[in-house]
Amino acid sequence: MRKLFATAVALAALGFHQGAIAASAAKPCMSNSEFQSVAVTLLPVLHSQAVASCKAFLPANAGLLVQSAELTARYASSAERERVAAGEILARMLADQLPVPMSGSAILPFVEGMLPGMLVQGIDAETCEAANNIWTAIAPLSAENIASTLGAILVAASKDKKKDAGEGEKSSARPLDDFAVCPYVATAVAAGS
Repeated sequence: MRKLFATAVALAALGFHQGAIAASAAKPCMSNSEFQSVAVTLLPVLHSQAVASCKAFLPANAGLLVQSAELTARYASSAERERVAAGEILARMLADQLPVPMSGSAILPFVEGMLPGMLVQGIDAETCEAANNIWTAIAPLSAENIASTLGAILVAASKDKKKDAGEGEKSSARPLDDFAVCPYVATAVAAGS
């Protein structure tokens, strides 16, 4: 089961370097809807960086690389709708780590600029292969559904990481480890409701 989660989370690790779930300590966590807002907003940057970082490791016809400009443009149009909300969420989540308060409109470009450098850490052929396989499968989804899928993967992986840490495996801190998705149960709307 851990291998399945490890493979599934490779794309999410490439994108978010998610840490342990924050239900236990003082670490704040984002609700599923907050995570979706932030993820949708950062998706164009994540996709562009995944393409740039993985080009050297993947064949030219890999799903991640095919139609990459069109996908990034599609994600960008969705991201534009979420920018204000995502900026405010990030400003709130990062408030204790900043020397001076910053508005969401100021912090979002800062995060978008830092993200590519954070993402290239530890990128290798195995990570790119897993990211390609996952991204290829979810690429037809809307940006919102991709964000929800990544959030679900991160919650599952965080639980697995927490379990591994309890079994004596050393957990290495990574950028954005202070961000977590609060545990949630996805719900569906019944037809005709």
